Amino acid sequence: MTQISDLSDKEVLELVERAETYRQMEEDTRRFSDVLKDFVVATLFFEGSTRTRLSFTLAAERLGARVIDLGVSMSSVSKGESLKDTCDTVSALGADAVVVRHPNEGAPLQIASWTNLAVVNAGDGCHEHPTQALGDLFSLSSAFGGVKNLSAKRVAIVGDILHSRVARSLCSLLGRFGVSVVLVGPPDMMVDRPSALGAEFSYDLDEVVGEVDVLYLLRIQRERIRGGYNSSIESYTKRFQLDQKRYQKMPSTSIVMHPGPVNRGVELAVKVAEERSLIAEQVRNGVLMRMAVFSKILDTAWIGGQPQKGAFHG
Repeated sequence: MTQISDLSDKEVLELVERAETYRQMEEDTRRFSDVLKDFVVATLFFEGSTRTRLSFTLAAERLGARVIDLGVSMSSVSKGESLKDTCDTVSALGADAVVVRHPNEGAPLQIASWTNLAVVNAGDGCHEHPTQALGDLFSLSSAFGGVKNLSAKRVAIVGDILHSRVARSLCSLLGRFGVSVVLVGPPDMMVDRPSALGAEFSYDLDEVVGEVDVLYLLRIQRERIRGGYNSSIESYTKRFQLDQKRYQKMPSTSIVMHPGPVNRGVELAVKVAEERSLIAEQVRNGVLMRMAVFSKILDTAWIGGQPQKGAFHG
């Protein structure tokens, strides 16, 4: 699974259903603890990550898989080994799946062309982050009573759109289910053609904050901005921070989301109330969705009290 377009609408809905099944089974984890017994999952992260790496690791381990964490700084890659040689090594170690985060767009797809391993994209440059978007769809489905109820909802994605792989995956996914997306941010952080992502755009958060069902905040990705971020943080927060004043303008039924990590005091004010925030739920649901993804890519599901190969009806 290297990008959202790898999945049909039916497969997306089945992943949401599978994630919900795992949530209902959480009180008795023994019911799914052998789903991936004897499977090996390798994590190959060429960029720093705490939340995503832990989420994938926990998802695999909950299902009974053994996880090999191949930290790049500890691997032969730091000594000059090629990406292909590293993948060959992972295969030789007996891995069934590899989770890849890489700074170069298309790297997971390239790895998939080199190996028979099941490949999951955990973020490739500014391109995509499919499991984050799938987990967010699951969170939205839970919040609004099902994917079918997302039709005609309006989501504003706010912040550093240009460098956000999450924004691209969300646009690719949400539009399929009737969600209207508006991208909001300063001109130097906006993609050239928002319409190519199926989205509207605005440079004014105050213009849209009172008309959205979901406000999805993004951090400024300083590490991807060539030459560093030169604009004033004070100017950015004045125009695009969700502060208490803007929060009060939001519809009473609207919700706040963020893929993390959250920079309090920048995209989200320190004192903004959190009763309508789904940020913690996104973290929990991300694990459940990644469990569903592992079930799918390794073609295993829990049927009749037993893990069965080929039982995932995708």
